[in-house]
Amino acid sequence: MMPTIVKGPYLQHPTVSSMTVMWETAEPATSQVDIYLAERIHSGHQGNYKTPQQLLSTHSCHTYTTIHQITIDNLEPSTIYFYQLKSENAEGSVESGRYPLKTAVPKGEPFSFTVTSETGGFSGFDRSNGRINQNIFQQMQRYRPDLTLFIGDIVNDGHRYEDWETYFFGPGQSFLLSTPFYSCLGNHESNASWYYDFFAFPAPKNYYSFDYGDVHFTCLDSTSFIKPNNYPHADEEIYAGEQVDFLLKDLESADATWKIVYFHYPPYVSGGYQVEDLRKLSPIFERYGVDLVFNSHTIVYERSHPLSDNHIDENNGVVYVVAGGAGAMPEWLLPKREWHTAQSLAVPHFLQVVVTPDRLSLYAIDEEGKLFDTFIVKKGQDGHKAFF
Repeated sequence: MMPTIVKGPYLQHPTVSSMTVMWETAEPATSQVDIYLAERIHSGHQGNYKTPQQLLSTHSCHTYTTIHQITIDNLEPSTIYFYQLKSENAEGSVESGRYPLKTAVPKGEPFSFTVTSETGGFSGFDRSNGRINQNIFQQMQRYRPDLTLFIGDIVNDGHRYEDWETYFFGPGQSFLLSTPFYSCLGNHESNASWYYDFFAFPAPKNYYSFDYGDVHFTCLDSTSFIKPNNYPHADEEIYAGEQVDFLLKDLESADATWKIVYFHYPPYVSGGYQVEDLRKLSPIFERYGVDLVFNSHTIVYERSHPLSDNHIDENNGVVYVVAGGAGAMPEWLLPKREWHTAQSLAVPHFLQVVVTPDRLSLYAIDEEGKLFDTFIVKKGQDGHKAFF
């Protein structure tokens, strides 16, 4: 049968000189991505780019496959291009439209990213028939971020192939065409093979790190560290020595202005499903100057005070943000806030984070586009932080 596109295209692993394009076809076929020059329109027309016509390069693989992955290199930093994909087999071919991509910004250049989660984890409680997912993706697209983080549970059952389309690639299709993203394993992904097949994260994929502009991002797999209290054999700690070794070496060698860590289970949240044993990682974060930690699992929004040594530290603490975005479970919140909680609200949401060399601003926005929390941290050349 002639190939048809069933997922994507979507963008992965942006660097200052490359981008990876992925898509899935229903039938095995070849892979090709054409890169076009993006030409600005300065006046006299609607829209700010001409229809791309000038072909710059072609990247292809002639092996038949259904999950396609092509890396385009030799690109310029912080530059918009257009891409078009094509897959072909003996029965015919299929090609996409031409969509924009932007390479990563270099150090010293401001950028923004969005954060959300639970596109699939909330599904068992969601009576909106997917409306919340659609709204969150649409709202994030309005903010035109350079990249996006998903903090796990993007599907309901990672072993079920259909879930990846139903909860993630389907509602996010328009957004993911031009916005590269990273994700971490949540409990709903179940460490399924589809997570490793569909994504081009750095090896070993369940934990990894990358640099973007002035930020060093570190992703951890908290599902392999420990099981939450409501799981069988909850007293069995399964800390993975290789991952801890990776974390230590990764943060020690990172030279970025800002350090952000993300993983699924929250060490701090004044609600259900807090995993306090993960606070054993906090001394590592504090020692190596981590600024923000993003978590999920509890389907609420919550931001901590700056914390150090399990106390509030307004000078150099780490801020923990639970971004259980594509859903809301207010009944999971405790009757009153814990001592470590600065702000908390159970509404569907996403975060917009704006980064400059000396300032990081976080905005919490609900599914209707309304701002309900802000947080700013400034950092001097000596590394001293001021929180607002």
